[in-house]
Amino acid sequence: MFNFFRKPTITLLDEKWNVVGENIKVKFIPRTHELMYLKNEGKYYRVANVIHNLTNRMDVFVVIELYSDDDKLMEKKNKK
Repeated sequence: MFNFFRKPTITLLDEKWNVVGENIKVKFIPRTHELMYLKNEGKYYRVANVIHNLTNRMDVFVVIELYSDDDKLMEKKNKK
């Protein structure tokens, strides 16, 4: 039987499906188009896709891509 209260195993994948991080600890599963900050890389990433695998254990694969700040939103936030 499937246990909905169990924490999922989250794996981060880049655009080419290479593993960026395994067993990532987060409070909530990220949604598509949200931003994630990875401390070890010091960069923001945009969530491109979230894939759930609900077989024997609950696995979540999060496909991320490097975030480019075209509108300079980060600079505007820092000026305030």
